[in-house]
Amino acid sequence: MGDKGGVKALLLQKVPALFVQGCVCHSIALCASNACTELPNSIEEVARRIYSYIMNSPKRLSEFAEFQKFTEVQPHKILHPSCTRWLSLEEVVKRILEQWPALTLYFTSAALEDGMATASEVLQELHNPITKMYFAFLSFILPAVNRLNLEFQATSLKIHRLHTSISSSFKGILSYFIKPEKLKNKDLTQISVSDPSSFISLGDIYRGAKTESIFLEHSAAIAKRDLEQFQIKTLNFYVTLSRQMLKRFLSNNLFSNLQLLEALDPVNVFQGKPKSLIPLAVKFPNIVDERVYEELNSEWRELTIGEIPALKDKRVSEPEKFWHAVSQERIGDSPRFPNLSNFMLNLMSLPHSSAAAERIFSLVTNIKTKNRSRLKTDTLNGLLHSKNLLQDVDCRTWQPTPKLIDKMNTKWVKSPAEVSQEVEDTQF
Repeated sequence: MGDKGGVKALLLQKVPALFVQGCVCHSIALCASNACTELPNSIEEVARRIYSYIMNSPKRLSEFAEFQKFTEVQPHKILHPSCTRWLSLEEVVKRILEQWPALTLYFTSAALEDGMATASEVLQELHNPITKMYFAFLSFILPAVNRLNLEFQATSLKIHRLHTSISSSFKGILSYFIKPEKLKNKDLTQISVSDPSSFISLGDIYRGAKTESIFLEHSAAIAKRDLEQFQIKTLNFYVTLSRQMLKRFLSNNLFSNLQLLEALDPVNVFQGKPKSLIPLAVKFPNIVDERVYEELNSEWRELTIGEIPALKDKRVSEPEKFWHAVSQERIGDSPRFPNLSNFMLNLMSLPHSSAAAERIFSLVTNIKTKNRSRLKTDTLNGLLHSKNLLQDVDCRTWQPTPKLIDKMNTKWVKSPAEVSQEVEDTQF
């Protein structure tokens, strides 16, 4: 994605009108990762130490199971915080909070019996209510970020929902620390997320119900200075997260382009949004020529204004089905919306993230192992297709469709002449 020597820059030299969009999932993860740098490093370090101390020793693991039984918590394993899989951090935080009573008792025993510095240091953190408040805060804010991430890991078409989902998530995060009057009837890109005059007072910033309940339970034991430090750091988390979202999503042409792509949504089509497709068409000169702008807009207006019986039941369907149905509309033997359907079907090839491609990389790694390193590309491709075909069915009862059988016969069944020629070549 580099502006000078990256693949994007080289492609733009060849195709100046190229539509460039980074992976939404990676961008969201980077936003949250940068925001987490505002929190103390000790929080992640505690999670790592707990995992290392218990899970790397079968004896300690067995002892911890006894404490789980005594405190009546679920006998779940402690999870490892991954450096590469951002989504895993949410589960790590939730698991530690769930196991907090058992962990506190276990490390109390370990600090007395083992006499190791690690056990004593972890125990000190577990007895600190501020540490628990940080974990509770993360258990509140990380799902809000990860929900957006998970939504766009889907394989179905989501490009038309990007603008709405990002706007909604961004506004929700702002509502936690920005004064309501600053948010009302304002363009989100014009809100200053770094202006202290726009912030709610430190004590009134929303940090989640669990965080609030822990504070109320331990308020007498929390030093005023520690509480203020916690409040400032969590505010800085919100500010950094908002800045990153502005930078990566809202403060460039991409965000306005994503808003234009909402025209793919069947709901917007029948609400007449937008009035004209030209602002969207000019962004993609490689798939629609300016000479057909008039026809394109006329077809759009006919579709949004007219009542077409065959499309009535498609109003709330998936865009893929809707635009396929539009492409099948005929006046006599001629397509009714040739330019419009072609344009929209082409737009649906735009990816909303690279998650689908990365899943293929993972599958390739699972199939082409060290013991099968000489698999040919065609064989690997066939195995991937087979796995995809059997994804939602039982392989023991699966039957190929007539279309698939015909395709297989066309590709792999050889004619007698071809077989004869192979025999001659072999003999020679």
